[in-house]
Amino acid sequence: MRRFAPLALSLAALAGTAAPAAAAPARAALSPAAAATEAAHQAAMDGYLYFYPLVTMDLTRRQFTHPSQGAQGAPSNAFLHVRTLPQPGAATPWANPDMLRSTGWVDLTAGPVVLSVPDTQGRLYALTLLDMWTDVFATLGKRTTGTAKGNTVIVPPGWTGTLPSGMARIDAPTAYVWAKALIQADGPADYPAVNTLQDGFTLTPLSQWNLPAQSQRVKSDPNLDLKVPVREQVESMPTDAFFTYAAELLRKHPPHANDQPVLAPLRRVGLIPGRTFDFDRLEHPAKQGMRRGLRAGRERMEAAAGGTLRGQNGWQQETASIGVYGSAYLRRALAAQAQPGSGLPEDLAVLLLAADSQGAPVGGAHRYVLRFESGQLPPAGALWSLAAYDGQGMPVTNMLNRYALGDRAPLRYNADGSLDLHVSHAPPPPEDQANWLPIPAAGPVTLLLRVYEPGPVLLDGLWMPPPLVRDAPPPLAEPEAAPVAEPVAEAMPAAPAKAATPAPAPAAKKP
Repeated sequence: MRRFAPLALSLAALAGTAAPAAAAPARAALSPAAAATEAAHQAAMDGYLYFYPLVTMDLTRRQFTHPSQGAQGAPSNAFLHVRTLPQPGAATPWANPDMLRSTGWVDLTAGPVVLSVPDTQGRLYALTLLDMWTDVFATLGKRTTGTAKGNTVIVPPGWTGTLPSGMARIDAPTAYVWAKALIQADGPADYPAVNTLQDGFTLTPLSQWNLPAQSQRVKSDPNLDLKVPVREQVESMPTDAFFTYAAELLRKHPPHANDQPVLAPLRRVGLIPGRTFDFDRLEHPAKQGMRRGLRAGRERMEAAAGGTLRGQNGWQQETASIGVYGSAYLRRALAAQAQPGSGLPEDLAVLLLAADSQGAPVGGAHRYVLRFESGQLPPAGALWSLAAYDGQGMPVTNMLNRYALGDRAPLRYNADGSLDLHVSHAPPPPEDQANWLPIPAAGPVTLLLRVYEPGPVLLDGLWMPPPLVRDAPPPLAEPEAAPVAEPVAEAMPAAPAKAATPAPAPAAKKP
């Protein structure tokens, strides 16, 4: 009977016949003013998390398409192509060492836009389309649509026109779309071929299809701050500015169908989809509650950052959803804060090494070995690579001009099929240099393992990389006349320092 008691209680609760429980102490009734403050506080806290990605995306779009950006941006419906792989002194933080990047903002306010892709002849690429809420709603590329040449029409919400025959159609949830493409590049000798393929990725308004190219009218945006990073702008906005901006964006970009539960409480403070929001017209208790709620939303994000990382063997992997978030608004806000525009883990999974096998940060004063046993290599359907970065996320000059090591390199495997990767600042013996990843001599070092088209064993959390094993230090040098001293074991720090973590959490995609 004891075994069936929990089931009986569950069924009784569902039937409404559960045994009565002790009554909880009654809460003191709130005054009307206090109740209004509390309701506004809760609505604003949830609303801040809900709107954070939307505000972030719009500022990102406006900065990227501003004419003053020059070669650092591009007008709407045009791609900006990064033509070379990262090099010291010419890279963005945590830059991808395997793929060249192309980025463009699609403007559907005047109608559909045709996305053209070239025939990459089997070369790996992934093109991700994100709506203004940072959700991935479509992907093109080798994994999903193949590598043949094609034209796809991206259609705005509510559009009912007719498309040219033979063109695929993708319905966008919002009037602006972020298009982000990665295409495999195998070093400088491969640049000409890849750059030609990049030029084949184009965006053409459907109204201009089969017409001569037309110059775009680029409008200046005098109210936009181009110097302050987007994250700093969003997180320094006062309550009235943030929610007024969010309400204006909500008029242009419809909420998702499952957003009603978070939008309903916001109606009580006058924030209604399709209408302007006037903070000044609120009563004082509501204003006070919204200010407190915005601060509480920021505190929730700060407290929850990194909370969904799984650690094993010194590695960290994101366990929460990436790219598609549903009603996980806190998770979506954190992803937008770390790196807006994350793609799907099915295309690229990234793991970060936070500590070596002794729990200490990785540094150039030591030699390390990363050993993959036979049959335990990264489960990549396409390719994998291990890249090294300094404390600022930048590649550092080394004698081999090598910033990543992966399965495309001429690696030397052991007789049993295992693989030893040597990670150090000082060169290993010549026979091991094919498997050597150089790291900086000083300062913290971060390693990122990128796995392209990862297998289910990684996506399901059943595989993690092995630990990075620190070699025993060599004996201390002694004067020539003195006898050789015994090796001195290195003392472990009392509290190992935490390795620097990049702005996207590792399972979140880095470009």
